[in-house]
Amino acid sequence: MRAARWSVGVWATWLLAAGAACDGSMPTRRASDPSAGDDAGRARSPDGGPSDSGTSPRSDASAGDGDAGHVDAGLVTPVDCAPIGAAHTLCRAEADRCAAVFTGGEGCAAVCALAGLVCLESHEDAPACMPDLARPALGCADTGHASDHCECGRAGVCAPRCDGRTCGSDGCGGLCGACADGTRCDAGACTPDVLDCSTYPLSSTALLAELVGFGRNARGGDPTNLYRVTTDRASGPGSLRAALESTEDYWIVFDIGVTSEAVIDLGTTPIRIRSNKTVDGRMRRILVDGALEIRDARNVILTDLRMKNDNFAACTQDGDVVLIRSAGAARPEDYTSRDIWLHHVEMFEGGDGLFDVRGGSRITVSWSHFHDHSKGMLVGMESAPAESLGMEITFHHNHFDRLSRRGPQVSVGRVHFFNNYQFEWWEFGAASLAGAQFLSEGNIYEARPGRTCGSIFSGCTDPTPCGDRDYEVSKVATSVDWATDRRGYLRSEGDLALDDAIIVTNEPSRVLTPTYPHVVEPATVELAARLREQTGPRTTCP
Repeated sequence: MRAARWSVGVWATWLLAAGAACDGSMPTRRASDPSAGDDAGRARSPDGGPSDSGTSPRSDASAGDGDAGHVDAGLVTPVDCAPIGAAHTLCRAEADRCAAVFTGGEGCAAVCALAGLVCLESHEDAPACMPDLARPALGCADTGHASDHCECGRAGVCAPRCDGRTCGSDGCGGLCGACADGTRCDAGACTPDVLDCSTYPLSSTALLAELVGFGRNARGGDPTNLYRVTTDRASGPGSLRAALESTEDYWIVFDIGVTSEAVIDLGTTPIRIRSNKTVDGRMRRILVDGALEIRDARNVILTDLRMKNDNFAACTQDGDVVLIRSAGAARPEDYTSRDIWLHHVEMFEGGDGLFDVRGGSRITVSWSHFHDHSKGMLVGMESAPAESLGMEITFHHNHFDRLSRRGPQVSVGRVHFFNNYQFEWWEFGAASLAGAQFLSEGNIYEARPGRTCGSIFSGCTDPTPCGDRDYEVSKVATSVDWATDRRGYLRSEGDLALDDAIIVTNEPSRVLTPTYPHVVEPATVELAARLREQTGPRTTCP
């Protein structure tokens, strides 16, 4: 088994975030999120990575004869926080401001308006009714999050408060201070930026800091609500199935697979994953053999797992390794399966496909290794109306390793495909069909060498399971008109074509331009080498 090393970029991000929420206090439970599909369990906020909306501006307006931004409670009638407290969790009531947490997706502007106030600043919410100062402040516009921490005050007036904090936000869009190199801001104090690999489970904050792309709002399960997998049995107490099919918002870790690989054989009965789950296989050796299905579920993270599915008849239409399915339409939020992240996984030897999305949105697939299969991954719907462009998926830093085709094949929605390594396909690398939008950015496409294979009579056999025979070597790195499907739209920016690989584009101006924060590395042979080594599960820690 290939033990992937930690990538430099991911490792640096982990160091920056590791332990960011460890202040010694016990977090409180979150309230139920009624929007979490059919999950009856406690739902965590699906809020995630950096907000696109920025931070609210700090006001310099003065009140009476006081300093700019300062309110003298003796000159101004105190604000009334009671209307906010009647509808939400009131965290703090002061003469000039209210602090609260909403849990139903209302947004801070609506929360503050209940008391005739405006949003001064918004943060992701932390345990004990506190703002999460280890993460960037959010804008006061609707963040799309299920829950946030709100600071409310009078329009044009904000009184900065640091309350002994030496770093982080002052509550008015400014900072109480910055931390020196080698330290990070943890709950308002600068602390050494040290990762303790001897502590298991590993930091949930460190993992979430690695999330980029359309799936950036995925939060997974509750890291304070641990479920330990203690058996490799297909079902029953302590099993992976029992955790994933529960209504609990679990952060799932493993007490098996410590020194040798643990094989969890699911047989022919798929696991139906429910909302608000994280399966965290970091520093463990776990192989799941069977089908995992995400149907009408939200907020799911699968990380650092090996996965295959050889429990169905070979070369049939049954048995994807991971299947995402839901209804949806024009907007990402219309999909009942959304906010999903697959990270550092390895998939191979599936029944039908390795990874299929037949209705789902706000998905990221990153730092993963896909190999030994003919049909890699399909993005589409059984009935895909034109308005289904609400499907949004990011693939970045993945290794597509000698798949015959579909790496991926996109028939609906919008896909951002960056810094991936597409290596020696048999028919084609990636495809954008049927009006889908596909942005190919900074990828390495390396075709099979040569032009012909075998003799004109015998050809060569595709080495992947269920592969066919062919004589001419395909150089088609990207396709926009495969088989009988109508053409899709594809734009290529900064891609590298090796061994005469052909990158086909079509109407690039009609392709999306993502607005979420991300960094595209130059497409080089050095990046390809890193992806060969560093994708897939991380079984050791530096």
